[in-house]
Amino acid sequence: MKTYSYNPSRYFWAVTAPGILMIVALVYGIVISFQNPGFNIYGLIAFIAVYGINNTFISISYPKKIIDDGEKIEFYAFGRSHSYYWKEIKSLRIKEFYGGKLYLRVGNSNAFKGRYWVKTSMFNDGIDLYNKFKDAEKRLHPDLLKFQQRPSNTNISKKKKKK
Repeated sequence: MKTYSYNPSRYFWAVTAPGILMIVALVYGIVISFQNPGFNIYGLIAFIAVYGINNTFISISYPKKIIDDGEKIEFYAFGRSHSYYWKEIKSLRIKEFYGGKLYLRVGNSNAFKGRYWVKTSMFNDGIDLYNKFKDAEKRLHPDLLKFQQRPSNTNISKKKKKK
């Protein structure tokens, strides 16, 4: 069993503190919207805050701990977890971003489960975690263009040298 944990102080400042700020923004947006009825910027702030609160606290899109016991993988945050058995996962899609940040979509993802932002550089053994997800995606979706071998340019460089 392998446990990957996010750096606790960084998790607070990167995930928890903005989540708390979104709760404050939601309350503020609702109060001001009731005082000033009609469409205004405060209603938009409240709407965006609901989306952010959902991603942070409800759908646990930013896991604090990831556990892989070989049979299943579990994502933990805020006292909740989402578990997936490796043999039951039919789809695992990854979008890669700079600095080892990954956007994972596991199975039939929706607004409440299956979408995770994983900044592998903030996890202990982050390189191992990154490779584990990449290997799983390659095993499940070997036909993806990003796994196709590029043709070698050795013939081109040989032709240029002969001239």
